[in-house]
Amino acid sequence: MPVVSVSMPEHLLGDLDAFIETHGYSGRSEAVRDGARQLLGEFDDIESDGPVGCVITTVFDHDSGAEVVLSKLRHAHEELVTSNVHSHAGGACLELFVVEGPIESISSYVTRLRTVDGVNTVEYSIIDPEQRTVT
Repeated sequence: MPVVSVSMPEHLLGDLDAFIETHGYSGRSEAVRDGARQLLGEFDDIESDGPVGCVITTVFDHDSGAEVVLSKLRHAHEELVTSNVHSHAGGACLELFVVEGPIESISSYVTRLRTVDGVNTVEYSIIDPEQRTVT
């Protein structure tokens, strides 16, 4: 198996080590492999022949410069983003996006949001157009 080097902040490494201890992973490699599998397959179980709706929440530090990049991404994906709101909670900035389109496009947009420097968290809820439920 190839060896891959990964850089991460000390606090994230500490959180990873605590997670490994709590959940019984044999080590960092096993935990990172599991996380990679989950990340790569997270949209695989969502089946849709047409467009779906999704609410995406990003959390970031105001001073990180992420807001400018998020705004550019929003404008670059106008065909997907139907609405967005900037808000504050717990000392952090939140950017909420309402999107509608093919699941592949939503998956790609979520991935792009996760790669923005300064964005700490990206969460999403898919709205099933057939059942009008949130998953």
